[in-house]
This record gives sequence, C-alpha cells and structure tokens, in this order.
Amino acid sequence: MYSLYPIISGVLLGLAFPKFSFWWLAWVALVPFFIALNNARSMKESCAYSFSFGLVFFGINLFWITSLFRFAGWWAVAAWGALALFQALFIILFSTLYSLLSTSKLNSYYLILNPILWVSIEFLRSLGPFGVTAGGLGYSQASFLPLIQIASFSGVYGVSFLVVFLNAALASLLPSPADAKPSPLSQPLDSARGERERVEANRDRKTAVTWLVISVLLVIVATVYGNITLIRHSSFVIRNFPKLALIQPNIDQMDKLNPVKIPEIFAIHEDMSRQAAKEKPEIIIWPETAIFTYILRDPVYFPKLKQLVVDTGAWFIIGTPHYEGNRIFNSMVSLDPRSGPVSRFDKEQLVPFGEYLPFRALLLPLLKQTGYFSQDFDFGEWAGPLLAGKYQIAPAICFESTFPGLIRRRVNGKTDFILTITNDSWFNDSAAPYEHLENGILRAIENRKYFVQVGNTGISAVIDPYGRVLKRTKLNERAVLVL
Repeated sequence: MYSLYPIISGVLLGLAFPKFSFWWLAWVALVPFFIALNNARSMKESCAYSFSFGLVFFGINLFWITSLFRFAGWWAVAAWGALALFQALFIILFSTLYSLLSTSKLNSYYLILNPILWVSIEFLRSLGPFGVTAGGLGYSQASFLPLIQIASFSGVYGVSFLVVFLNAALASLLPSPADAKPSPLSQPLDSARGERERVEANRDRKTAVTWLVISVLLVIVATVYGNITLIRHSSFVIRNFPKLALIQPNIDQMDKLNPVKIPEIFAIHEDMSRQAAKEKPEIIIWPETAIFTYILRDPVYFPKLKQLVVDTGAWFIIGTPHYEGNRIFNSMVSLDPRSGPVSRFDKEQLVPFGEYLPFRALLLPLLKQTGYFSQDFDFGEWAGPLLAGKYQIAPAICFESTFPGLIRRRVNGKTDFILTITNDSWFNDSAAPYEHLENGILRAIENRKYFVQVGNTGISAVIDPYGRVLKRTKLNERAVLVL
C-alpha cells in the first residue's frame, strides 16, 4: 500500500530544485518516503521503495542531461537514464543501512543517525570517476539565505543534515496502519503484554516528539544565526577585491565547435573587451574555452590577444584549451598587459564522457561512433592559485565548482576570491545553469570569499561571502558585467 509514497517523495523533492525551485518543499518531501521505509515488511520491500524514489527524484533532477540531445542524439537520453539509475543505487544503500539501524541496539538513536547516514551517502556520491553532487539536499536551500549561513562552518552537508533530520522526525510521528488498526485475525493479547506494548508505543512516541522538537529548534537556531549574520554584515565593505569586467559573449555551442566561426567569435570577444575597458577594470575575464583554438600557441590569434591586452591596459583571464607535449588541458590563463601570460591553471576534475572517457579501452569501441571521444583532455595538477596583478585567485573550471572539498582545498588565507569560468551553452535553457549558479552561492558562504562566475551563455555573476548575488546576467544574453 506504500508503493506510491516513494514516488510522491521523488516528485516533491524534484520540485524543490531548479527550475521549479520550490525550496520549501524539501522540508516535507521525504516524509512519504520515510513513512514507507518505516513500514516496509522486508529488506526487499525497503530496497524497492528506495529504488523507485531514487529513480523518480534523480530522473527529474538530472533531466537537464537530455538537453545534450542535439549533440549526442539518443546517447544523451541513455546517459540520463544510466546516471539516474546509478544514483538510485546509493539510495538503496541508504535504505539498507537505515533498516539495519532501526532494528539494532541503536534504534532509539536512529532518528539522529538517519540524517548522518544520508549526508554520508551524499558525500559518497561525489567520489570516484562518476561522482556528482547534483541532488544534494543542501543545494535546494540556496534561496534560503539565513539558514544556509551555517555552511560557513558545516558546509553544504550541514544544511542537508537539517533538512533530512526534520523530515525523518515528522515521519516518525505518523503511526503505521498496523498499529492503528490491528488485524481482526490476530489473537487477543493478554493484558500484561498489551500494557507493555502500550508503554513501549508511548515511549517511542515521546522519543519521536523529542527528536522533532530538537530538529525544529536546530532549524530555528540556524535561521536566527543566519539572520543575525546577514544583518551584521548588511553594509559589508568590499576589500581586496578588484574591479572586474565579465565577458558573456553568448555564443551558441554549435558555432563554438565550428572552426569557420573562430574569426567571428574572436571579434565578438575583442569588441566586448574594448567596450568593457572604457570602465577601467583591473581584470577582464573571458569564459571557458572562449576561442576554440590553442590560442597561446596560435600564430594568428595569440598576437591579436596580446595586443588587445596591451591596448586595454587590464589584466586578462581567459579560458582556453592548451597543450604541453602530447598532453591536452582545459585551462585558465592570466595575462599581464606588460609581459603576457603569467600563470596557468589546468582543470583537475574532468567531466566523465564530456572531457574524457572513463575505462577507455572498454568503452571506446561502443561509443566511437558518436565522434566525441577521439581525444581526451588530460587531468591537471594543482600548482597554487592563479595570479593576476596583486590578486591571488582560487580557480575552478565549470564542473569543478560543484565540489565543496575541491574548492576548499584551493582557498587559503591569501586568496582574494574564487573564480569559475564555464560554458553552459551545452545545456541551453535547462536547469543546469541555474543549479550551477546555486552551487556558487554555497561555495561563497562555505569559504567566506567572493565567488565570481563567468559563463559563455550565462549565468555570470558576482556573489559576496554571504551568498548575496551582487550582480548577475540573464541566461542566453550577450552582456558585459562590470563590478
């Protein structure tokens, strides 16, 4: 009778994320799912509930992958289904451990162990070659700025913890139908046994009420703390932050992949940069793989780029493919108006199936016909912050900004801000660009650093250390954003 409950939870939780962004639904979305788990009659039934929830939720949350259809055809749909299926397996792992906890000697503590377990599974999902953070519950609260201020010391996982804790506590207060309506076929219980079960039921209910009160108090305390923090820093003074010009050229991905379009695309970037230079920015930033050529080694466009940097008198940071020997990198480079290239960052966390093919020897024969896997990018190695003038920058390219631990390792006491350059034009007007920006809000708060995102088609933005978006562009518009 509970088979629909996990599906209801999957839909509700899916609606809590972009582009729907009904963030408040996350606080109750898991209740039907937990009720089903609490009343599962076997481990097999519990796993079935978990699988249906995971498949529905991740099917909705990861639907943006299908926007790659125009590039990869039905392979994009297959990738969406495969990734949703893979992520659903983690929910099965959660429910298995959840069931073991609820029937163990720790059963009186399982309501607090439950969110700890969920957060552990979220972290586990981010590991390995297929690791993703998409669907982490903490990200659903990116619009709830007061609450997510706790991410400065708990990370996004602390926000997930609160969401799951409240859901689990609410679900524990709802009795199972078996408790409410005993089967008429059951034998009458002797009075002593009946009394003992009533005492145990009352004790369990009091425990559930206690945990619910604790979870609500934690949410209230977190929200009050966040409001006080935001009020205290409402007139936050910008220090050690340069005047930036973010170039969002809005080039369709089909055009970016067309070599014939390179002169036109370079001209667009050049014109926009000269326009931005009138505002006297210290740094002008182009998005990921701005010009689809190895521009630092290009005999035509590198001299043009150097002249542009000299003419504007500003530092430039650009995204470009780059090679050293036989190794090809997705890179970010800073250029000094007086001396040219100064420092380079090569992307460490590559997108599987997008920038490299995992298990290449096994999968290439199957996927070779797509035409997208003839050459892989190589994994970069962290060599310190990107330098631009007097500023030290924690760099990230596209997908990397979704990994909290990765960004935290790149930020140090001397880092002035976090910079992500990206090219989300692959995903059109799907949920992906919106979710990507919300990741930046959490990264800013976690590290108490300014977060800057520059995208080809957007969304480009500057976010302060408290998650407030100071300035942003619209998606799919050509714009110069100066701050």
